[in-house]
Amino acid sequence: MSLKMEFDYDAATALMDIFSQADIDHLREWILTLDINKCVPKDLTDQQLLLFYNACYGNLDKAKICIEKYYAHKKNSPDMFDNRVVFSDELKSSTEALEFSFFPEKSVDGYDVIYHRLHYTEPSKYHLEPGCKLLFMTVDACLCKRGPTPGYIFLFDMRGVRLGHLTRVSLSSLRKFFQFVQEAWPVRMKGIHVLNAEPIVDKLLILIRPFMEKKFYDMLKFHSKTEDLEKFYETVVPRSALPPDYGGTLPDTQTLHKKCMQQLQALEPYFAAEEQQRARAYPDKKRDKALNKNFKKLDID
Repeated sequence: MSLKMEFDYDAATALMDIFSQADIDHLREWILTLDINKCVPKDLTDQQLLLFYNACYGNLDKAKICIEKYYAHKKNSPDMFDNRVVFSDELKSSTEALEFSFFPEKSVDGYDVIYHRLHYTEPSKYHLEPGCKLLFMTVDACLCKRGPTPGYIFLFDMRGVRLGHLTRVSLSSLRKFFQFVQEAWPVRMKGIHVLNAEPIVDKLLILIRPFMEKKFYDMLKFHSKTEDLEKFYETVVPRSALPPDYGGTLPDTQTLHKKCMQQLQALEPYFAAEEQQRARAYPDKKRDKALNKNFKKLDID
């Protein structure tokens, strides 16, 4: 199984606003000096390092912190980062109840657009942890295919969300989700737009506000059902980059979701290779346990 991502390294670096191969070489050499208890793989590829470097705008100190926290979060939250098999028993029901995609077109400012909403609105069908895992997988797929980009915009449609969904949310899982997103995600987050926000936006804010840093909270923009989206088309995401539900010309959200799930399924060898890379970086006992789990899973598959 290969850790090679689909994006072209030379083409990607040629387009970056900040890049030095010497910096990537420095990060690779720095990783070799880390204590094994950091659980950072010693064999990170230049492609992997480039994502952290880009997310941190070429700041090496921040990139190092991001890398350490990224692998610490992944080690401590296997429920969100391991066994990324899209049609497994664990995830299959969430692939049917939710919709995810990274749109084929860009935002007005050239950012990638990540989309999520409920497909089935019955609260009993909603499970936070598998939903978080699918969101992270979707972004990983975009990173794997497109590499480092100027930024990401997230569109979350609240259509059908009600109090019953919020009561199913584990606060410990929500805390882990926001910690990873804010401390360790190797993306430049540029905006979070919540569509069809009413009627429970106040309850949603009460739930998530304690876990959000100010700079991320300030990114939140809420759009009501009755809002005229013309300004949104002009300044955030154009019609040509949106599905018909939002006045756009892309395929419908179910079509985009099914394509995304197929892309995630095609990336399962990469996901498995990345998980084994992480497992090899663990101290002996934890490493052996993780690798045995991976081998058993491969035998089952």
